[in-house]
Amino acid sequence: MTLRAALLALWEAPQNLLGAALYAAERAVGFAEGADRENGRLFIKSQVSAVSLGYFVFWTEGTTRYFVHDASTRLHEYGHTFQSRLLGPLYLPLVGVPSVLRVLYALLYREATGRRWGGYFDGYPERWADRLGGVTRNYRDTLATVSDT
Repeated sequence: MTLRAALLALWEAPQNLLGAALYAAERAVGFAEGADRENGRLFIKSQVSAVSLGYFVFWTEGTTRYFVHDASTRLHEYGHTFQSRLLGPLYLPLVGVPSVLRVLYALLYREATGRRWGGYFDGYPERWADRLGGVTRNYRDTLATVSDT
């Protein structure tokens, strides 16, 4: 490990520790379907998770009653890695907490209205992660055309 890599790992230590714990848990229960190293990150195809925690990028595909995970999910989560690298130990409070709050809102919205919330990516920090990951969305159309299944 180079000095630069060691310093980056330390800079992102809180999210790296959470990512390692999540990866271990997903492997233990069989949710991790595979992993590939790319662009200095470990991309884990998960049956259940779409989250970026430092070195560990979890992504999934498919539709649930709450979310539609498509091909852009992997790129979106990769976008969060740039936020992690920029913010270091501030990533979890400045990006992780708002992201979790948006997820919770999406869950509550679905339960209250019977429809998926189409605004998940249309705000901080998700729109920023899309831009950093190279995801192009028409946010207004996303709000107007979210299907309910």
